[in-house]
Amino acid sequence: MERWLFTFFIGAILSLFLPIVPDFSQVSICFCFAVIFCLIKRLRGYSGLFFGCAWLLSAGFAYQNIWQVNNLVADNFFGKTVTVKGIVTNIPKSLTRIIKKDETTKKVSRFNFVVEEVNQQKLQSKINIRLRWDHKSIKLDSLKKATKINQGQKWQLNVRVKPAHGFANIGGFSYQTWLRQKELHATGYVKHSVKNKLISAQPSYRQRLYLQLNELIDSITLTNELHHFIFALTFGERGKITPEQWQVLQATGTQHLMAISGLHLGLIASGAFGLMLMCFRYSPFYLLLTEKGKLWLVKKNSRIVTFAFSSLVALFYAYLAGFSLPTLRALIMMQIFIGAKLLGVKLTITRWLLLSIVCIILISPFSLFSVSFWLSVYAVSLILLIIWRCRKLLSSSGDGQADKIKAWLHSLIIIQLGLTLFMLPVAALLNYQLPLSALLANIIAVPWMSFTAIPLCLLAVVVMPFSETLAIFFLELSLMSLKLIWQWLSYLSSQQWLFIDVSHQTLMIILMISGLCFISYFLALPKKVLAAALLLTFLFSLMSVNNQQKNDDWQVNVLDVGQGLAVVIERNGQAILYDTGASYPSGFNLAESVIFPYLQYRGVTTLDYLLLSHADNDHAGGLAFIDEKIALNKIIVKQIKYNQPVEDFGRYSFVNMQSCKQGDNFIWQGLTFSVLWPVVIEDKENDNSCVIHISDGKYKVLLTGDIPRKVEKLLVANVEIADKLKADVIVAPHHGSKTSSSTGFIKAVSPEAVIFSAGFMNRWKMPNKAVLKRYHQLNVTPYATAEHGMIRINISEQALEIESYRLHIKPYWFAN
Repeated sequence: MERWLFTFFIGAILSLFLPIVPDFSQVSICFCFAVIFCLIKRLRGYSGLFFGCAWLLSAGFAYQNIWQVNNLVADNFFGKTVTVKGIVTNIPKSLTRIIKKDETTKKVSRFNFVVEEVNQQKLQSKINIRLRWDHKSIKLDSLKKATKINQGQKWQLNVRVKPAHGFANIGGFSYQTWLRQKELHATGYVKHSVKNKLISAQPSYRQRLYLQLNELIDSITLTNELHHFIFALTFGERGKITPEQWQVLQATGTQHLMAISGLHLGLIASGAFGLMLMCFRYSPFYLLLTEKGKLWLVKKNSRIVTFAFSSLVALFYAYLAGFSLPTLRALIMMQIFIGAKLLGVKLTITRWLLLSIVCIILISPFSLFSVSFWLSVYAVSLILLIIWRCRKLLSSSGDGQADKIKAWLHSLIIIQLGLTLFMLPVAALLNYQLPLSALLANIIAVPWMSFTAIPLCLLAVVVMPFSETLAIFFLELSLMSLKLIWQWLSYLSSQQWLFIDVSHQTLMIILMISGLCFISYFLALPKKVLAAALLLTFLFSLMSVNNQQKNDDWQVNVLDVGQGLAVVIERNGQAILYDTGASYPSGFNLAESVIFPYLQYRGVTTLDYLLLSHADNDHAGGLAFIDEKIALNKIIVKQIKYNQPVEDFGRYSFVNMQSCKQGDNFIWQGLTFSVLWPVVIEDKENDNSCVIHISDGKYKVLLTGDIPRKVEKLLVANVEIADKLKADVIVAPHHGSKTSSSTGFIKAVSPEAVIFSAGFMNRWKMPNKAVLKRYHQLNVTPYATAEHGMIRINISEQALEIESYRLHIKPYWFAN
């Protein structure tokens, strides 16, 4: 059986490497092969390979063809205002912004919505969408009377939606993959309309408990910002945790404590098991039984009741968490274990783990897209391996109660130490930082949280419907325990020497060495074999570093930042950044979510130059974040008028700031950067865009900012500049706006390829169709970040090659 389960798992993994989901007929053929293998005795153990592959691909086919199943035409559905009816499926995340001018507030709600009807047409298959609702500004004293969206309510809404989509960049978070993992088919926003109405006002029981808990916490005098963790530990809702708190959790490697998963579920189930067992043993009825009767009750019937009770408690806790994917995975593994105990089925550790993984894939196929899934499998496997490898150390040396407690505590310490140690390289891979503080943080935080905050929070929710006074008592105790552990975590996060920044290349070396140590330890390989393997790894790493240093290739990376621009020029491990993308009132900015992760991935800690084309938000909005997080040697901005302050770019004081004006050329890493514009300052920001021509003597790239047609004509008319316009690749002016890319300008540049940096289905419909037509007529190959994701121009002595994230770097169906 283990072979079939393992091959099913492998088949599901292999299906992820296809560039597209095959046609349904091809998926059916895969199922047929699985059935044929089942019928042949010798091949039966390998039939899981086809079953796993076919199962995941069929789920992918159903997801991608949801529109065809419901007879929805894309042109009539996406980007159009439609009326939908459906149910709110999660607890909405709300954000209130205070507008100081007129003392009003703007409330923003984000929630998942299951659509049952579109324009009064009932759907054959329900569609899951994620919506944002920006409520109209209201007076502060009227905030409590504002319309509230709750889980379980049925609404009719006027919405605008677009397919699930996200930025596609190396090193960054893939929102599109996250949406698919949650099986969300589209995203959109609610439009203000009289058609928006509440059909069924009754919220779910989970929502009612959540609202009641919210009111109780507001009434507690000890309430501080740590009460945000209460919602995470009880309902799995982490939206209220502040960015500063997330930084502390990330720095100490304790984010897992704030997500209801295997640790929390296992702890609660174990506590329920022990509690019920104590009730049996110390009940008056038990004390009246004979020794034989006690033995019969404890060893037989009590086990059935205690296992069943712990299973129900775990189920209730998972319900409170909204059956989120991490919770669901942990619940499946636990229920299989408890089910085997209740049915008297003997499961080996390997079979239990494989059976759990297969059941998770069958119930939630897209779990394979999730990093948390792989972290869970890795962590559980580590725990089992540590228990097996250290079984002598973990065994009790005596029969007394004190000896058993001592052995139990000893086991917890060894498992926690081993788990934290082997998880460090993985944590570094996710954050490009080796958090040495994780060992010190988890060894104290995990047992502390396990025996104080987590059970106290759950007890508060359990007793809340019956006694709010008792619930408040438990909440105050949990807040006190959180305050104590938070002081320790905050202290560790402030110790900078505990954090080591690492690049992707360095991480690969660390992972190789960690893998060798891992294999050596668990397989008990001879020390000589380990030493030889480590020496070979070191030599291989040294050779790769030397080859990288001798490499004269350079790259121009046009990052996918939506409706904005950010370009990273790289050579010899050094980098220049041209524009920083946009920032938004919500606090979200592209510098933090796209540019900084990319630079971390590449191991870039210092920017030799920051070039800002002009001060518009979509080009310079991320300046504050870049200034804070990355060392800048020099910044070049648009030409500055006489005695003009640089507040256009914010409250920044750069020692090496200089203006950008025609003729200010410089050489960096053997590349010539020629500033072609501006000459004089115009009233409009776009007219002042800093146009830069990059050349290695053979290949050339032109960065144009947002220059309009007027500036293009001036550049072409200038005989000296016109000769310098020639380029192999041009980043299209103004994102492909109809006001730019004139025929004369394109002819003067004479590029082989043009790159449009624009947002997916943006409201300005850039790149403009007429602009695209002009480039096509002049045989220029177009690339668009909205369609292709991040676009990289690789330039060597031999050739110039263009590759995109979606087609070359990560060309897999689940990510695009």
